[in-house]
Amino acid sequence: MNGYGYGYERKSYKGKIFLFLLIISAVAFGYAYFKGIIDFSSPEISFDKDIKYIGTRSKISFKVSDGKPGLKEVSVYIVQYDKDIKLLEDKDISKAIKQKEYQIEIPSRKLGLKEGKAKLIFVAKDSSILGNQVSITKEVEVDLSPPALSILSSPGSIMNGGAGFIFYRVSPDVVKTGINVGELSFNCYNGMFSDKRIYGCAFPYPYYWSRKKAIVVYAEDRAGNRVTNSISYYFKKVRYRRPVINIDDNFIESKVRPLSDRDIENPAELFRYVNVEIRKRDEEQIHRITSQVSIVEPLFKGAFQQLKNSSMLGGFADYRKYRYRGKIIKGADAYHKGMDFASIKNAPVNAANNGVVVFTGFLGIYGNSIIIEHGMGIFTLYSHLSEIYVKEGDKVDKKTVIARTDTTGLAKGDHLHFGVLVQGLEVHPIEWLDPKWISSRFARPYKRIQINYQ
Repeated sequence: MNGYGYGYERKSYKGKIFLFLLIISAVAFGYAYFKGIIDFSSPEISFDKDIKYIGTRSKISFKVSDGKPGLKEVSVYIVQYDKDIKLLEDKDISKAIKQKEYQIEIPSRKLGLKEGKAKLIFVAKDSSILGNQVSITKEVEVDLSPPALSILSSPGSIMNGGAGFIFYRVSPDVVKTGINVGELSFNCYNGMFSDKRIYGCAFPYPYYWSRKKAIVVYAEDRAGNRVTNSISYYFKKVRYRRPVINIDDNFIESKVRPLSDRDIENPAELFRYVNVEIRKRDEEQIHRITSQVSIVEPLFKGAFQQLKNSSMLGGFADYRKYRYRGKIIKGADAYHKGMDFASIKNAPVNAANNGVVVFTGFLGIYGNSIIIEHGMGIFTLYSHLSEIYVKEGDKVDKKTVIARTDTTGLAKGDHLHFGVLVQGLEVHPIEWLDPKWISSRFARPYKRIQINYQ
């Protein structure tokens, strides 16, 4: 009896110890699993875009993430023929980071890569006890040949505030192209010729630049290889006027105050706010509309037309100061970004050239306005109107009467504010009103290219 009882007690005691150890193990495993020390899931690798081609200096962006316990190692290799090259090795990532973004550059020529097939291998390992690992292989094509780009026509001279036309031809592998004017970039488009490899556009040269800047056409292929071609041209510096305009209480109360969204008592401060802040807001809307090129082919024919039987009142890029009660209003200066034409009161306004109406409505200091798109990034603006006879989407030509002049907005007298914008930037209308300029800069080169590349 005693022996049997002792044996039973020993078995019971061992059973309790085993159960206790089992519970402790389960708790420890649960804690380790909860903390990610023990984890069965592998890290994840994601790419901002699919990788199919490697050029001379390709940049690759990707993101690695691991929910728990976090990342430990990330490596990237490129394999081609007998070469196995390590592009990235990030070991012992501190504090078990959950997510990390990478951007690596591949200097293909320096690495000795050749044109042809290759493999990119991405490897990520987490910091769990199990050392979970993921490996992704991308089959890529190494392309070290830059695309071709030949200039077909470019401007011989450009003035500050002027515009130019460019036409050029690229190789079939080009996926991105355009023109850089100084630090500004503008789009060029194909589809205006039967040869889809021919691109063209109108581009602006800002009125506020007083010196010559580089004009460069570029093209990139699918592998990111880039070719550039600098345009040689003569820079004509134009000095624009700096007039002083007198304003009075009647103008401020009848024209300025209704345009303000603030209750400002001081007349000079009120004018400064409207002429600077409200003007900026209105011009941002104009720039936004005229930056959205939807018509590639040129719809315009010949020179653009001035308001009939009109004389010019205000010039393009005039830097205007304003005088109130004998004193200049400080901080109220503004550029006049179009030309003012006056004829009879409520004179009929014709579309300056063939195009499509893209905006009609009230534009603050510009009053009732119309914007017409003419193709190739060219737009015309008609402001201070009374009646408007067209709507958005209407096709118009030079004979179409679109509105009548008036004094809406910040206008001192009945006139038409006429503006030309190229890809969102104001340029001097005088060039577009000149038949010789349109013929030499656009019509003749355009026709020649049509004939040569049928």
